[in-house]
Amino acid sequence: MSDLSATSLTDPQTWVPGVPHEAFDLLREDGGISWVEPETGGYWALTGYDEIAAVSKDHDRFTVEQGSFYPRPAPEVLDSQRGMLLLMDPPDHTRLRRMVSKSFTPRVVGKFDTWIRDVVVQILDEVPETEPFDFISVVAARIPGLVIASILGIDEEKDRELIVDCANDIFAIDAPDGPERHVRAQERLAQYVVELRDHKRLYPGDDMVTSLIDARDENGELLTDQEYVKYIALLVLAGYETTHTLLGQTMLAMIEHPEIADQLQAAVADGGSSGAVEELLRFVTPVNYFSRTATEDVELNGCRIRKGDEVVLWYTAGNRDPKVFPEPHRFDPTRSPNMHMAFGGGGVHHCMGNHVARLEVRLFLEEVFARGLEFELAGEAVRGANIFANQLKSLPVRRTAGGAR
Repeated sequence: MSDLSATSLTDPQTWVPGVPHEAFDLLREDGGISWVEPETGGYWALTGYDEIAAVSKDHDRFTVEQGSFYPRPAPEVLDSQRGMLLLMDPPDHTRLRRMVSKSFTPRVVGKFDTWIRDVVVQILDEVPETEPFDFISVVAARIPGLVIASILGIDEEKDRELIVDCANDIFAIDAPDGPERHVRAQERLAQYVVELRDHKRLYPGDDMVTSLIDARDENGELLTDQEYVKYIALLVLAGYETTHTLLGQTMLAMIEHPEIADQLQAAVADGGSSGAVEELLRFVTPVNYFSRTATEDVELNGCRIRKGDEVVLWYTAGNRDPKVFPEPHRFDPTRSPNMHMAFGGGGVHHCMGNHVARLEVRLFLEEVFARGLEFELAGEAVRGANIFANQLKSLPVRRTAGGAR
């Protein structure tokens, strides 16, 4: 891919063979910021760690309210996203985040360890002994799907499947029929979470939906219907896609690069599973980018960003910036410090559910190695034609003879 032009980074087909790291390395030589003009229109590509962090933390001059995807979505898609934290700047963002963030503090998530481990164990114990299977649908999608369902208080298997189906359709926005699928899935998910809230009013439980029914801001105001719907929808999407992608890419890396599997196993055995998860987050970077729009003229590294210009924050490039990460293309679970951008570049939009995602992947690694599970490819891995996520659509595998519980 050394001759890959910067303009093709926004072509979904560019991502099918893998993340175009060589193209990002070349772009980064421009000083971490480059003007790129694909057919979809010009935008500023940020590929340097410091540049991405600067814009991420500057919500006054770089807004998300005009959309966080590039190219800017169709009006109907953007309308379906409005009201989400993802498309809010302070003070609206601050008010809503304060109301819901108590559910995801490290202290609260620390209490999830036992039951999330039970979910991981259940799924791994159901892995076929000898028959090939799709790791994505059998393991990588089910773990976050069941975790999110439990957090929300969803018991029915068909409802859990609905969540996964909606998430898959919403993140298929780069497909030819992506915008239509995206809007339909948003509407379907919104209808479901309203029904779920109504059910929890009659049958409350120890779950997030029940707690949000009575959540109030500093003025004593309850969540509006739209705020409730949009927050639960974002929780489902963010909680599913990041973990589902990271688990799939982790397994593929372990199979294709046995030295990575050895490094991960050694890290877990030495009590370094948390550090291993941080390096996987940096190395994989499940979410490739988010975008911002300049609200005024801004100068960054000698480049004049005009009011209204779109700015794409390529987290996957920032996570391979050699100024911050020595030998950035080498996997090193002992890397320290490891201030990666897998959950954003800092600022108010840092992923609120990051502690849950970290916990899921750590427990997965611990239980895989505790059981001596080993896998091999049983077919070709299929990557998604997706700019936004480092997506695997399928990963056919089978257990190897040496992989015993």
